[in-house]
Amino acid sequence: MEPPGSRMMSILPAHKLTHGSIRMVSSMLVMVVCMFIGLCVLVGLLQDVSFQCPRSLQLFGTAAGSGAGGSGAGSDEKKMLPPTWSRSRQEEPEADTKCAGKYVYMYDLPPQFNKQLVDDCRVDPPWVHICGGLRNKGLGDQIKLKFYDPLSNFLLPPDAWYKTHQFSLELLYHERLKAYPCLTDDPHKAILSYIPFYSAVDLSLKLYNTSSLEKDRASQRLIGWLQSSPHWERSGGHKHVLLLGRIIWDYNRGEFADAADGWGNSLSRIKELENVTKLSIERAYYSEDQRAIPYPTSFHPYTDEQIFSWQRTVLRFKRKFLVLFAGAPRPGIVLARSLRSQLMTQCADSPRLCSLLSCNVVDCERSPQILAQAFLNSVFCLQPRGDSATRKGVFDCLISGSIPVFFSKYTAYRQYMWHLPANGSSYSVFFNAKAVANGTINVIKELNTIPASTIASMQQTINGFLPNLLYTKPGSNLKTKDAFDITLENLLLLHSNQNS
Repeated sequence: MEPPGSRMMSILPAHKLTHGSIRMVSSMLVMVVCMFIGLCVLVGLLQDVSFQCPRSLQLFGTAAGSGAGGSGAGSDEKKMLPPTWSRSRQEEPEADTKCAGKYVYMYDLPPQFNKQLVDDCRVDPPWVHICGGLRNKGLGDQIKLKFYDPLSNFLLPPDAWYKTHQFSLELLYHERLKAYPCLTDDPHKAILSYIPFYSAVDLSLKLYNTSSLEKDRASQRLIGWLQSSPHWERSGGHKHVLLLGRIIWDYNRGEFADAADGWGNSLSRIKELENVTKLSIERAYYSEDQRAIPYPTSFHPYTDEQIFSWQRTVLRFKRKFLVLFAGAPRPGIVLARSLRSQLMTQCADSPRLCSLLSCNVVDCERSPQILAQAFLNSVFCLQPRGDSATRKGVFDCLISGSIPVFFSKYTAYRQYMWHLPANGSSYSVFFNAKAVANGTINVIKELNTIPASTIASMQQTINGFLPNLLYTKPGSNLKTKDAFDITLENLLLLHSNQNS
């Protein structure tokens, strides 16, 4: 192999090859090599990619480095590159590494679809109590306990307990997503796109004594706004998520004339939204585009230790009663009415075993601390259907370590598949509603026959998945996954599978 520079030297007449000429040619050759290496470095920096110089020059550089005290021709290739170039070749941006497959795009909706609805909610309309529950970014007002209240020793820390409204999830999810580390401004990178519309707030303020046209107005305006978005038009609503903060039946109204004769609005039936995944605290189990997520409870911890401490509390709590029924008589569906009536009668007939909390006497909705105390004091909690199949009380019961007793498979088993165990008998008891309503089954007596070992196993199971049902305080940074984290993980997996 010719030594470097031999060809250039050979073109000079032999009589001209003096020592001075050789030094000059060598210097010129070194300058050319250095300029070329510098060009390689410059291109690599500008492009921020690995730019490969010709192999011969890399070897030359290595040899030169060896002559200057380097490590010789066997050195790793990275060692002969400038430090900045080496780093750009090896390291990807941290966010891209952590957020691969997790990016979420959130529409920046005009305030009329979210913030303004909350700001305008100052006075509750008739028969609706929601405005106070929207304070503190959807947490509601903090529960204030007197120092002599026994509950002050258990509902800890005090600033993690709130009077959270059952229809406030739209605000809580919006706040959590604002702080989501993999939020992106580029919809093309996103696995899913979130639409932060506060439909529950809008509908709650118009539910009574309002025309169907007025109930639908905000939804129709939302559709118009979305259709002006290029991203929406490209996607056709695929890979999009909309949270409906009330039960799905409140959004399932058929097409009525402009009259106050239709319950709720028709948001879930709007054709333009048929490709959008809809989250709700209660879903229509037969709808493929709907997923159920837990109702919010009053406990919003902001550290992992607060969750662990609460788990220890509920597992060790000395419960005074076997059974609790917290509720009130219900008009409406005959079976639901007769079932509740029978349960209240059976509970009243067994006062040593069953605690009856009448929510038509006590304001259970605005006094969550009373409910928490009742659930903590009971081994089982009866959960008959109310206005619909699901109840917020199911989650108040579970996070207190009490075992729910169901009378419909649609109360939990066919709703919250992402957050509750598939085996319902591992954490709950089920009775046939008709058999209880007609007096064939006495629930209190049946529950009293369940072995202590079975009860302990159920309580351990509930304690294990209890964090799945909590919504931690927005702004906190926990390692323990809560209901929001589990929902988002499943949404990302759902839409990733659809993409593939």
